[in-house]
Amino acid sequence: MGGRIASQVAADRAGDLAGLVFLGYPLHPPGRPDRLRSAHLQDVKAPMLFVQGSRDAFGTPAELRPITTQLEPPADLFVVEGGDHSFKVSKSAGVKQQDVYRAIQDRIETWLRMIVSSRG
Repeated sequence: MGGRIASQVAADRAGDLAGLVFLGYPLHPPGRPDRLRSAHLQDVKAPMLFVQGSRDAFGTPAELRPITTQLEPPADLFVVEGGDHSFKVSKSAGVKQQDVYRAIQDRIETWLRMIVSSRG
């Protein structure tokens, strides 16, 4: 399920969710930062981790950060430097794509372990 739809379901049905992980949250349509898709996020009461590429045409971390800091509980944001919406980095970045994916997986695992341990 896509991140926006999953977050809308979580906002409407606030059941006991351990947390939500968004891989490239579509904050707005490409080229339309004036059409934010974030109002419902304040109704999600579960912990959230946003994994966002620094070159994401659907919303950069700089656009997403002011929203995530206003959420309760505050959401975590993991930035994939040089990554697009699919976390692809250019060859000139000097980073292997597999290493990018591994870093994302490691961050998600660490975050999930933290969330589970905080729940007791």
